[in-house]
Amino acid sequence: MPRSLTLIAALVVTGLSLVAQADWKADMQAKAKAAAAQTAQEQLGLALTAPADARVYFINLKNGDTVKSPVLVQFGLKGMGIAPAGMKAEGTGHHHLLLNDPQVNLGQSLPATEQVMHFGKGQTETTLELKPGKHTLQLVFGDYKHQPFNPTVSSEKITITVK
Repeated sequence: MPRSLTLIAALVVTGLSLVAQADWKADMQAKAKAAAAQTAQEQLGLALTAPADARVYFINLKNGDTVKSPVLVQFGLKGMGIAPAGMKAEGTGHHHLLLNDPQVNLGQSLPATEQVMHFGKGQTETTLELKPGKHTLQLVFGDYKHQPFNPTVSSEKITITVK
């Protein structure tokens, strides 16, 4: 191969190598920024970001339904996946059921009470023993540490009447 072609080939290979290094460097910087943001979120107790299309809903109940106790409540989810509490996996979480409108701070981990039920094993339904009368139900989807996402992924609040 003539010397000029060898020189051109060497320049092309060097140029491709520099482009690959620039891509690698940009990729590493983006990954480092994402990891730092996630670490900051965790250390500051900030909510994890939810996908824009994420939503939870009741499958078998709607606002105004009249039911008998025990009440089967089935949870629906779109745009995210289910993972048990404590298992950190991007785009996943687990259900929480708010019963009879408890006061909760959606910017913090949800407490476990009789009115704030955790389904941290990944359950997608429950059966409730409810007294006769009106009851409100709302689903809130939380991350591995029981904290609601940002924006909050919650169902509409529904009212059911138990006969």
